Amino acid sequence: MPYDPGDVVEVVRGPRQGAAAGTYRAFAATMKGLKMTFGRLVEGPMVNSYPEEKTPVYPRFRGRHKLHRFEDTGLEKCVGCSLCAAACPADCIRVVAAENTPDNRVSAGERYAAVYEINLSRCIFCGYCEIACPFDAITMGHDYEMADYNRSDLIFTKEMLLAEPLERTPLRSADE
Repeated sequence: MPYDPGDVVEVVRGPRQGAAAGTYRAFAATMKGLKMTFGRLVEGPMVNSYPEEKTPVYPRFRGRHKLHRFEDTGLEKCVGCSLCAAACPADCIRVVAAENTPDNRVSAGERYAAVYEINLSRCIFCGYCEIACPFDAITMGHDYEMADYNRSDLIFTKEMLLAEPLERTPLRSADE
């Protein structure tokens, strides 16, 4: 079917901009930005003393991973089922299970996690590992200070995950 010029509908997008209208719009936008800047200038600076006063996080914030133990027996909740590793989209969790023996009881189940590692340089903090765990053995806390200079230091082992997070101290004391 050939092209028919009578079937074309021209869409009018607005009045054509001239030099005066474009200059006026640019000047108005600049004045609006300056009004906002000078309005905030009279408020004064807002300073956070970061190392001493940490920024509060939301209740649903997902930070550092934690492995848990039973409070009454002290046994680990993780039974090495590897559901957290299967649910992880970043493939950053490694679980190697081993069998519990009567003389070496580590968890409440038949097996336990002999090796449990999370590579935090690959983790996207999605929380799928926490949702997939049927025993609530792994949760995500509110600690967000996990930066390091070496990638190998960002691999958290089972012992590191079972331990309480380190208390970060400021670099300077209060009198400095």
